[in-house]
This record gives sequence, structure tokens and C-alpha cells, in this order.
Amino acid sequence: MELPSSEASGQHYSIQALQRGLAVLDALLEAQAPLTLEEICRRTGLPKSTAFRVVVNLVQSHYLVETAAGYWLSLKMLHFGSLVESRLDIKQQAAPFLAQLRDQLNETVHLAALDSDWQVVYLDKLPAKHAVGLMISRVGLTAPAHCTALGRAMAAFLPEDEVRAWLRSRPFRAYTKNTVTDPDALLGELQAIRLRGYAVDNGEYEVGVRCVAAPIRSHGGEVVAALSVSGPEARLPMPLVGSVISVQVVRTAQLISQAMGYTGDAAVGVGRAYPAGALDGGEQLYENADRQ
Repeated sequence: MELPSSEASGQHYSIQALQRGLAVLDALLEAQAPLTLEEICRRTGLPKSTAFRVVVNLVQSHYLVETAAGYWLSLKMLHFGSLVESRLDIKQQAAPFLAQLRDQLNETVHLAALDSDWQVVYLDKLPAKHAVGLMISRVGLTAPAHCTALGRAMAAFLPEDEVRAWLRSRPFRAYTKNTVTDPDALLGELQAIRLRGYAVDNGEYEVGVRCVAAPIRSHGGEVVAALSVSGPEARLPMPLVGSVISVQVVRTAQLISQAMGYTGDAAVGVGRAYPAGALDGGEQLYENADRQ
């Protein structure tokens, strides 16, 4: 079947109201200063009544604010910018450490962040010289958090109420026969990750591929990303827990965290064992080291 041209496809999926809203935002970015409604009309070519409706909706959604000088971008836009900047900064800061780790171990190294829907977003990938042919990760693609070492390495250090809500929010898909899908078992695994400071994946997302991952912290101590080493089960040691590779992964994550301005100790949480059936209980799962 012949695919439509990009021009035709763009016209087919164009949403006029959205295009008008983006035109207003672009006009403000270009002006680099507040604009009155009349100035917005001049720059966008929109009729005054249309521009007014667009601006009102952007103000109501907190993308714009009305000032004495006109309409201007809100702090919500600053938040978007800071999120993009932080991810770019992580990738830049991590690059030399990831390359060194890949060269030391000759296995594929990933850098990833966690999005708002509990999906792992791959920010960087450094393939090994003898890369695993079936490894499906690509920069920009996503993967589930529950069955990847990268996802669990980040999820384990998020606030307990958020983790509990996530585990209750959906059924978890089994990608292989090793995938852990039981919420209580996942809760216990996250606790173990907090205790040891890193996560492992024994072929839970891709058959025959094993992985170890550790969290990366920002200057404020928040876990903002994770790195991993992945390879075929024939090359990665069994068990991964306590292996030399796990030590190197954790150490590299610590070095990147320090490059990001983090001055604390190793990126390891402190917790305690939690009984089966914990997901429905009211007892606290995590005991944060900062509170002890």
C-alpha cells in the first residue's frame, strides 16, 4: 500500500485550533516580550475574535499570563523548558562515562529517563562491538518500567504513594516467561533495589538478554535517569546481583551523579523487608535514609 506524502499527510491530520494556538506561542517566542492582542493579530494574521479565543484558552490552561504589557509565557512554559534542558544536560554529562563503561565491559550501554506514564525513554545507546542482534532498544523509543532494569532502577526511588498507585493502576504484561507481573512481587523487588542500589533484568523483557541498571541523581538528590549494561545471557554473569558488572554500573552511575552536582553518598536507598500482600496494607514500605 502506498503511503501518503508528508505534505498530504500533514494536511490530513492538521487541527486548525491547535495550529492557531501554536502560532500564538511562536509569535511570543519570536518577540521575546509580552504582546498585546493587536500585536498578536498582526504577527499571526489571525482575526481579532479568533486570536482572543485562542489567548483566553491559553491563559485558562496556564500557558500564558496576562500582564500590564500584554500576554506573556507563563512559568508552566519554563517548566517544559527546564525538563528538556535537564535531559539534554544528563546526556551530555553522562556521555564520557557511558563510553568508558562500554569500552571496559564491551557490552551495550543505555541511558534512559522515566516518563509520566511509567515508560522508560531511551536517551542514549552505545552498542557493544559484538552487539546483541535481537536487542530492540533505540534512542527515543520507550519500554515498560515493570520488566526492565532501567525502569525498576528509577521507579524504586520514587515516592511510595506514587509507586503504590502505579502498581494498582493496571495489569502488567508478561513479555517473556521470566516477566514478573504480580504487583506484590514487584513491590518486593523495588524494595530489594532500594537496599542494594541497582536493578537486574534476567530476560524479563527480551528473551536471552540480561541487564543491570543503576539510578542517576541530580544535584538535588532526585533520581532523574538511569544507566544500564545489557548483553546476552551467555556473556553476562549469573547471578548479576553481586557481580563485578553490577559494581561497575553502580560506580559509573555515582560518577555521573557527581558530575550532575550530587554530593551525597552512593545512590542507594535504605529500606526493610516487607511482608507478602503489602500492596493492600497501610504500613509504610520505604524508610528513607534521610529520615533515619
